[in-house]
Amino acid sequence: MRYRYHLNLAGLLYLAVTLLVGFAATVRPNNLLVWIFGLLLGLIVISGLISGGALFRISMRRLDPMNGRVDRPLVVRYAIQGGSRFIPLFDVRIREVPCANVEFADWTSFAAEASAWVLHAGPGETVHAEAVFVPRRRGRMRFDRLEARSSFPFGLIGKSVTIGKELETLIFPRTCRIREGAIEKLLGGGIGGGRSGPGTGSIGEYAGLREYRPGDSVRSVAWKRFRPDHSPVVIQRAMPSPPRLILILDLRRPTAQLRLIEGSNHREREEEAISFVASIAETSIRLGVEVGLRIAGTSMPDLPMRGGRRHLDRLQAHLAAVELDSERLDRETVIPSPNVASVVVIHVDRVDPGLGNHGAWHLLPANLVEFAERPMEVRDSAAQSRESGGSDSDDAGAAA
Repeated sequence: MRYRYHLNLAGLLYLAVTLLVGFAATVRPNNLLVWIFGLLLGLIVISGLISGGALFRISMRRLDPMNGRVDRPLVVRYAIQGGSRFIPLFDVRIREVPCANVEFADWTSFAAEASAWVLHAGPGETVHAEAVFVPRRRGRMRFDRLEARSSFPFGLIGKSVTIGKELETLIFPRTCRIREGAIEKLLGGGIGGGRSGPGTGSIGEYAGLREYRPGDSVRSVAWKRFRPDHSPVVIQRAMPSPPRLILILDLRRPTAQLRLIEGSNHREREEEAISFVASIAETSIRLGVEVGLRIAGTSMPDLPMRGGRRHLDRLQAHLAAVELDSERLDRETVIPSPNVASVVVIHVDRVDPGLGNHGAWHLLPANLVEFAERPMEVRDSAAQSRESGGSDSDDAGAAA
């Protein structure tokens, strides 16, 4: 915990006037000048004591901000409690201090500075404040230290307290909603699914008979079949399995070796590919599709095919944690057969049909403008296709 005093412009001017009055009272003593000089000094002391006493032993902590998303507000909440038993807190600004360790990218590389404000907190009272950050890129956003500053009551002398509170949160990639018809096209059929799963229910193919239980639908009763004790039995049917989709992100080629036209931003192109994968995953899971993820060229583990909001957060966190500056690995990516799941491969620069089965879809970041309902800000599709070069770009959006 570090305490510091600060002088702003108003404080400097006030201090200069005080010194002038003090000099005049010293050179030519006068009761009025002495009283004015004493009053000015008293205001400085009162300002420092009130702001300093209120912040003495202040308690600050962040409430977990969960996860953020690129270009969407990330609300960081703080719990503030004054350390004084008699002096309340007034007009306190809470802000994040940049990380002192330059080896790590802190929050300043993700978002502009934001601060929280506490109007008043009584002695021993805990209040909450919040600051709103808008991340500009995905990744691990690190917070290091908190600073509370107040210049109450006169705004002349400020007192700040800095406390070390480390925290790390993930910023998910930018996403946009994909058209439902585009997802159906990638799945090779409708969203409803056509396979029978291991579960049982009241619809689907015939799976067997079981005894009647209270609450079973009358329509499921097999009226021509009865148990030996003449109790009714119910037809058990298999539940249809939801459609399945495997997303493969091709990051095997290092950033500097991407085959793009001269002058193009290689890192931006990789980020667009990551956003494309995140957008397809988000829309597919919302439509009831089970989605799996495999990132070629990295050591990150494969994610199995699952559905639901929790699995979507896991997918987004997996993509947010991709380190594009790390070494790319030439490891084999296991590709499932077409009858297990539909496969969509997102390439960064050019299509490589060798990554995927014969029924896989191969897409480029340029295809996002064709798939999205409301495309996010991306470059011109034709320009991106030219960057891909040759006939490879003509195969984007079609099965290999």
